[in-house]
Amino acid sequence: MDAYELVLSEAAAMTLATASRPAQRKLAVILDEVKAAPFRPGDLQERDAQGRVNEVLVVGDWLVTYWPDHAVRELRVVRLEQVED
Repeated sequence: MDAYELVLSEAAAMTLATASRPAQRKLAVILDEVKAAPFRPGDLQERDAQGRVNEVLVVGDWLVTYWPDHAVRELRVVRLEQVED
């Protein structure tokens, strides 16, 4: 199978850019795992304003919200959110 490309929204890119170095490394691993399994369902699903189903992965203290665009082989990461205890 050809690889999918990750496409980060502006908000997700800003979260990644402003995260601490350890958080950036952790997010890089998480995003690589998401990219490696584009058909994997999330732990939760939510609909966006366009009615599209977004997958939400809960990985440690991070929520990763994305939707796969299989037609163009892209995973659109719309939100990266750190969960506080």
